[in-house]
Amino acid sequence: MLSYHSRKLKIAIVWVAIALAGGATGGWAWQARERDLLERISRRAARMAVAFDGADLHRLSGTRADHDSPAYARLVRRLRQFHVADPNVRAVSLVRYSTAASGGGERVSTLAASRHDGDATTSGAKDLTKRDASVLRETFETGQPGAAQPFSDAQGQWIRGFAPIEPTTSGRDVKSARELLVLEMDARRWQRELLLAGFQGAFFVWTLLGLPLGVWLALRRQHEQRDVIRNLSEAMEQSHSAIMILDLESRIEFANRGLCQQIGFSRREMIGRRWKEFQFAGAADGHVSDLIATVKAGQTWEGEWFNKRKDGTTYPVRGVVTPVRLPGGSISCFVAVFDDVTDTKRREEELREARDLAMAGDRAKGQFLATMSHEVRTPLNGIVGFTSLLLDTPLTPEQREYVQTIRMSTEALIQLTGDILDFSRIESGKLKLDPMACDPRECVEDAFDLLAARAADKHIEILHRVADDVPAAIVIDGGRLRQVLVNLVGNAIKFTERGEVEVSLAVASEPELEHANPTADPAALALNDHAVSVNADVRPAVPDETCCTLVFRVRDTGIGIPPEHHAKLFRPFTQVDESTTRRYGGTGLGLAICRNLVELMGGEIRVESQTGRGSTFAFTVRAPVAAAQAPVRKLAGLRLGLAVGPGALRRELGQLLRSWDARVIEADAPEQLINQEWELALVEVDEVIARALAVQDPLPELPPEKSIGLVPVSLSNELRTALRKHFGLLVNRPVRHAMLFDVLSGAQPQAAVMAPRTLFGFRVLVVEDNAVNRRLISRVLEKLGCVATLVEDGRKALEELRQRAERYDLVLLDLHMPELDGLATLREIRAGNTGARAQTMWIIALTADAREQQRTRGMAEGLNDYLTKPLSVTDLETALRRFRQEWSTRTR
Repeated sequence: MLSYHSRKLKIAIVWVAIALAGGATGGWAWQARERDLLERISRRAARMAVAFDGADLHRLSGTRADHDSPAYARLVRRLRQFHVADPNVRAVSLVRYSTAASGGGERVSTLAASRHDGDATTSGAKDLTKRDASVLRETFETGQPGAAQPFSDAQGQWIRGFAPIEPTTSGRDVKSARELLVLEMDARRWQRELLLAGFQGAFFVWTLLGLPLGVWLALRRQHEQRDVIRNLSEAMEQSHSAIMILDLESRIEFANRGLCQQIGFSRREMIGRRWKEFQFAGAADGHVSDLIATVKAGQTWEGEWFNKRKDGTTYPVRGVVTPVRLPGGSISCFVAVFDDVTDTKRREEELREARDLAMAGDRAKGQFLATMSHEVRTPLNGIVGFTSLLLDTPLTPEQREYVQTIRMSTEALIQLTGDILDFSRIESGKLKLDPMACDPRECVEDAFDLLAARAADKHIEILHRVADDVPAAIVIDGGRLRQVLVNLVGNAIKFTERGEVEVSLAVASEPELEHANPTADPAALALNDHAVSVNADVRPAVPDETCCTLVFRVRDTGIGIPPEHHAKLFRPFTQVDESTTRRYGGTGLGLAICRNLVELMGGEIRVESQTGRGSTFAFTVRAPVAAAQAPVRKLAGLRLGLAVGPGALRRELGQLLRSWDARVIEADAPEQLINQEWELALVEVDEVIARALAVQDPLPELPPEKSIGLVPVSLSNELRTALRKHFGLLVNRPVRHAMLFDVLSGAQPQAAVMAPRTLFGFRVLVVEDNAVNRRLISRVLEKLGCVATLVEDGRKALEELRQRAERYDLVLLDLHMPELDGLATLREIRAGNTGARAQTMWIIALTADAREQQRTRGMAEGLNDYLTKPLSVTDLETALRRFRQEWSTRTR
């Protein structure tokens, strides 16, 4: 590009130089012609001056008295002869030019003229002196003829020539006076001759220099065009694509080598023949007729058709046909460019087959995961359920340890299957959120409830702090938010041997939003981006002013993570190193799932950690605000004794109680509260202290009705019963802040006590094909005060409802069963095929299929509730409460 512009610049400079040279030559020619014209006027005036005698002129005085003299008449006659002889002569005059001896100036007087004094064309002496003073003086002084520059007046443009008249009498002082002849001629041709001379000079140079340059440039241009044409021709000839030119009758005018190789005909065999002859007959009636009609209308056609080779075989081609227009706009010919797409079609077919195989594999994977979910969760349901029942029976310490180990191992297996299912949903873009109003504080505390026993076993305190400006409720998928918290807090507990795990919750500040920089890893983000794009529709479409961004921080005092390994954390199936996997276990899916869930909730996740200094995982979520302010909690100066050992729990409770305006008296042990003035006492009790208190009598200084015990959630029922004589209420650790306030304020003191199971008294039809699960569900319902009738499949359930629907209050329905599955059974019931009463009966799904789409489908088919296996007694109890509330509403 630079060489092209440089060449253009050089050529422009040469042209400018030639133009300047021509202009300079024209100017020189102009000036030369002007000097020549002036010299010609001077010579002509000099020739006229020879015809006059200086003695005759000397006798004239230059006044009117001279008009009567014979000498004056002779002079006028001669002057008129010169005037009449040349039509370009306007006037011929004789003047006397003199200078005063005393230096008084110059004086010009007219002696005679070819025209009379009244003639307007006759110049006066004053006019001569004013216009031509310099030329007059020069002629007077040198005695040589001269000429002045042209001048214009009302009659036109004129030029004057001056010539001295030599005196013929001796003794005349020519230094003081001299007679001159003044010749005035038409100067209309003056400018034309000067312009012509200048143009001729410039044209000569321009022709002399510019013509060779122009010829050289033309030849060079022609050479370049020839090169372009040659290159274009070679490009068309050597192109792998087939190129041909057709006339307006669709006859082939040109065919390149690519077309010859494609079709098998030589160029000579194709030239002059119609294009239609080389096309497959079936295509010629469709595509080609449309093609020709389109291009003849002046439009470009693009598409596919079939060509026919010389051996009779056909092959698919894809190309474009374009009309070529002349400068006037008429079409001169058509150009067709196309390629053999046989290999492309084959590859497309292979890709389609591969896509079909991949889709089939994806369907098979989904089916496998669904089957695995059901088949694995079904036996897990029996294991978890019966171990829970077994723990409620009298066991030796060794037996209890064994059963607890079985339960912990089963829960780990349940979490593993859940992670695999969640990861498969994320990978396929089918993970959906279910936003509902929920309190973010409860999400944190719910996560603690699930992990409290694990933390208590390792003697780790789990704490939480919530800022005052956190909204009371936000619209978000609370279950998925709890899942993220459970995963992060669970990891913190797993990798912490001693110390504490703390969760803090606050509204994100502007600097936090601006400087948030999650650990960037393209491999981890690829899956994440897909999940977010697929599920973008689940984000609440609300204005920014009704949303808030919350930041959660999970801090631990564990082993820490080296900075160089931070990028690995959020990759699927990866951990920091193999030793971590061997020591702590895990699949490496948890953090990858957390990252995707956080992104779906409009936030991001990052980690700050160093080896040996613990870790802090921070994540944000963005959600609409459902309730802006949390309820104001005040204890109005209540004096509280806080007997908790120094450490994180004491700091948390102390800050919390003081924020409620309580007067806190801190102590390391209950004995230190003696002789202190307090109204209620909070006393930390671990398992060791509980066993010691179980065999001691209460201290009179610490009355039970004013004492509240803070006990581990894993404390056994036997020890809890033994502590009743020391404490009026027992509150589980980690402490739920709202419940603690209710206890201290007297609003709901019973909430702190482990309430006995609710006895519902419902009659339940259980539809379950697995014998172990039937037995387990029957025992759990029996503990909840319900009467269960068990059937093995959907057909027997329909028959039972047709005959005795009035005997049942609700149905627990498994979805995967032989003969007639759960959804088909549900449709029969809702269709009224089992009677009007059964048609509106409350039906709860109890299935091992935890897929979200299965839940959505079931609820759409008519389910009232959806529970997943392994069966949780708490979940079933909560579901029965929901039914009781709905049932009581219906019967009012």
